[in-house]
Amino acid sequence: MKVNKLLIGGLIVFVIALVILSVNIGSKKSTNQAATYINSNSVVTAPVYQPASVGKQASNFTLTDIDGKQYSLTNMQGKVVILFGMAGWCGECIIEGQALTKIQQDYAGKVQVIGVAFTPGDTKSSLQQYEQIGKINIPLAFDTDAVTQKYHLISLDTTYIINQQGIIAYKSEQAMTYDQIKQQIDKLL
Repeated sequence: MKVNKLLIGGLIVFVIALVILSVNIGSKKSTNQAATYINSNSVVTAPVYQPASVGKQASNFTLTDIDGKQYSLTNMQGKVVILFGMAGWCGECIIEGQALTKIQQDYAGKVQVIGVAFTPGDTKSSLQQYEQIGKINIPLAFDTDAVTQKYHLISLDTTYIINQQGIIAYKSEQAMTYDQIKQQIDKLL
């Protein structure tokens, strides 16, 4: 009986904490604010970003690919930028990565593709294997600049196409084919 009361009491405390946390997170609107997240070991405060949406200014980012080259959105003004949420272990991501490799080649100098690995299992080795297996030739970077939060990358194969002025022109949360990507790029060039 004591164990049941302890379990019920613990469950009630957990539910109350969850409600307080969700109200706290839900009330944050500005990129200048922060939300507090509680995990099993500590309390973490992180910025809360406005949702990235079509027609809005894209959040700046600076990423370093696995070869050490830096890519910053502000330095790519004048080019169409494709931000591709992926993982080194994702088979479906290989197909889109191949399409993006062809886009990068066909639109050289006009389009910059960047693959952003944002899952915990990604390593430099897994991204190198992804490149080799799929014959992928686009910059691949780890999310070291909160791109996952800034762009709300919550599913693999999420792709953002950002126009030459830094405005989000298109977003897809599904794997895209070469023709689908080309169609969106051609609208911008």
